[in-house]
Amino acid sequence: METVTVILNCTSNFATKWTSRALAGFMGGMTAVILVAITSRYLIKASVPWAEELARYLMVWTAFLGGSLGLKRGVHVGITFVVRKIPPHISRWVSLFTGLSLLFFFLVVIVEGCSFTMFVSRQLSPALRVSMAWVYSALPTGGILFALYVIQFIVADMKALTEQRKTAGD
Repeated sequence: METVTVILNCTSNFATKWTSRALAGFMGGMTAVILVAITSRYLIKASVPWAEELARYLMVWTAFLGGSLGLKRGVHVGITFVVRKIPPHISRWVSLFTGLSLLFFFLVVIVEGCSFTMFVSRQLSPALRVSMAWVYSALPTGGILFALYVIQFIVADMKALTEQRKTAGD
């Protein structure tokens, strides 16, 4: 179990580092594109046809990457007042069940996201004329990151439950 935890932590740290960098790049790119669009529209009186589309696609990627980092850091909205009322030995089981439910959901997102990405791979975006697979691949990519972080939580919960049983048995 310790080896699994070490491997998950290394993988998670690597993914978090690169996801944070990509997220910063996407947000910076989105900001620059929107500034170009606003500047051209109001100063030059001509709109840039691809700017809105590119900003939208960068926002999609930002949502999936940022959402996964939010999950890792525990900043998503949760129903904590219910969990706080549950005794600690039961709340670990609730946490494990929640993690397994989320993992199932993210596995569905990965599978269906891959399927949908392949389905739209021949379709081109209206203004940029790039394959829509680039846009829709945010679904399986985000799903993989979400699943990685949830697996890390599940392993931590299982480790805590194992330790809890050991101390209860002593």
